Amino acid sequence: MLRKLSVIFLTVMMLFCAVSCSNSGEPADQASWYSFTDDTGEEVKLSVKPRKVAVLFSSFADIWQCAGGKTDITVGETIERGFADENALLVDSGAGKTINTEILIEAQPDFVICSADIEGQASAAKLLISSGIPTACFRVESFEDYLRVLKICTDITENEQAYEENGLQVQERINAMLAQISGEPSRKTILFIRASSGASATKAKTAEQSFVCAMLKELGTYNIAEKAPVLLDGLSLEEILTADPDFIFISTMGKEDAAKEYMNSLLEEPTWQALTAVKNGDYVYLPKDLFQFKPNSRWDEAYAYLIDLIYE
Repeated sequence: MLRKLSVIFLTVMMLFCAVSCSNSGEPADQASWYSFTDDTGEEVKLSVKPRKVAVLFSSFADIWQCAGGKTDITVGETIERGFADENALLVDSGAGKTINTEILIEAQPDFVICSADIEGQASAAKLLISSGIPTACFRVESFEDYLRVLKICTDITENEQAYEENGLQVQERINAMLAQISGEPSRKTILFIRASSGASATKAKTAEQSFVCAMLKELGTYNIAEKAPVLLDGLSLEEILTADPDFIFISTMGKEDAAKEYMNSLLEEPTWQALTAVKNGDYVYLPKDLFQFKPNSRWDEAYAYLIDLIYE
């Protein structure tokens, strides 16, 4: 009996040693609590639910808040727009074009959200990933993009109600509006201008360059810049006079007052006054919160705003 117990004991000890030896080398990858692929093709793995989150782009901080999340580390614009508490740690005082990665890494976030379209954030993301900090880069240029990113964020926050209210219900309202105008013969011509304080930065945009133009195209309008690429390098008055658009939509960038002052000076010129859109008063400065920044959970409001203008 004693001999049998000794054999059992020896066998257990050998198994214990085998397990210990197998764990003495490099540790195996831990199972992810949640994983997804970001918009740069990188696989993002979260081992636990994030407790300290950095969001480096204000529109994404808006989405994170819509998902029920709290932004602990961010940039100045996020706080200005009300998507983070004033006590949030700042890693850039402005819009997030230059990220202080030293402060960011020292803060030890367990999840970071960046914009794939801002060079400084894309570079910061690479450094964060190499430092072992889970980091996602997103790109949102349409409501479908917003819905996809919102789903990822609500999966992380485990807030299905937020996805329903700020995603699926918004989608239902948009679909209902689009269904109402589906039989309407619009095909009105438009010119969309991204205005700044001077000629060099004031240009027409197309559906491939602006989410607003993509929305206008979806609503049945024709953008004169699609067939007049010269407008993309500036505002060729000859091309605009030839096309004579029904509507002119203007979105300001940079200092809004300076951009409006420059555009107003153009619109007051006799040649611009001859345009149908100007004569009829069908030129509109689009609200910044819906058409410069991404509207996110208010995307249905943005659609409704444009539909009211185009379809009266």
